[in-house]
Amino acid sequence: MKKLCDFLGMTSLFAGLDQAVYHEFCYSTNMKTFWKGEVIVNEGDPCTGIGIIIDGQVARQKYSASGEFSTLDLLGPGDIFGTTLIFSTRKKYPFTLEAVSHCKIVKMTREVLLSMISKNPQLLLNYMQQLSDRSTEQDKRIDLLSQKTLRLKIGHYLLQLLEEQLEDHDMSLEQALRYPTTYAVELPVSKEVVSRLLAMPRPSFSRELISMEKDGLIRVHGRVIWLLDIRSLASEIVVDTEEELPAG
Repeated sequence: MKKLCDFLGMTSLFAGLDQAVYHEFCYSTNMKTFWKGEVIVNEGDPCTGIGIIIDGQVARQKYSASGEFSTLDLLGPGDIFGTTLIFSTRKKYPFTLEAVSHCKIVKMTREVLLSMISKNPQLLLNYMQQLSDRSTEQDKRIDLLSQKTLRLKIGHYLLQLLEEQLEDHDMSLEQALRYPTTYAVELPVSKEVVSRLLAMPRPSFSRELISMEKDGLIRVHGRVIWLLDIRSLASEIVVDTEEELPAG
């Protein structure tokens, strides 16, 4: 399972660690495969360890009594679930995890993780960073859903995608706004899933995209969306939060 060890070494949880710390785990564990639409964890299931996504995408879903659901967020390769639960007082999942695509996942028990941490304090620091990053992501999610209109939510989401893309090239969204040009972002999943992420009906999402195209803000080509006027997209969001855009 050398490939698994190599993959774990690229995740933020095991970054900077000697493979000897998790070598035994790699060779004694099995990856589990889940197919699109298959439930990985049901709400209320006990959390006995963490899950590491090796391949594919997983959605956190929250179901109502009537069977309707909303998508809380998406997880992909290298993402980990269960980190905030295994040391909590109530170790039960408050959501359902569902495979959005064909997935491969490995699970690590609480005991195995604690054993690794005892051998390498750096792993504890990495774990704490995971918790901090998760808290930051939750804050961003709250900020997104707090936007008052469909357009604000969509614009905010598209700019979040752009910001992640820019970070990969050592740029910031502020720099992009200071020297605006046309950018393209690709939706990580189908428009139907994105609409659930934004807590809006699929038809409403499609109508607002068309309206934003007519207003010259974006151009939609399948899952690729061209951001034609990022300053106008940002201004509505920033004005709504009473912040100022960088001067162009």
